[in-house]
Amino acid sequence: MTEAEPNPYRHLIALAAGIAALIVLLTFTSGVVGYLLSIVVAGAAVFVGHSAARHRGRMLLAAILGLVLSYFVLLTSVGLLVVRLTRLAG
Repeated sequence: MTEAEPNPYRHLIALAAGIAALIVLLTFTSGVVGYLLSIVVAGAAVFVGHSAARHRGRMLLAAILGLVLSYFVLLTSVGLLVVRLTRLAG
């Protein structure tokens, strides 16, 4: 049997998901709800990035860059949420 043709757009979708997560972090973070929204979008982008990084292709570097962006946004959003909740509790 022949091997299936790899989807060349999956790596670009992972990069776009990372950029979308960064845009959400920079525009919609106005409080706890904004941080939670950013965490959800970044989590979805991490999932997409890992899915794309498992496959070989010409644009694999784009998928890895999107994955790095997604993890950066996820960690930053979680950190900001922890700081905000700590300030609200104290």
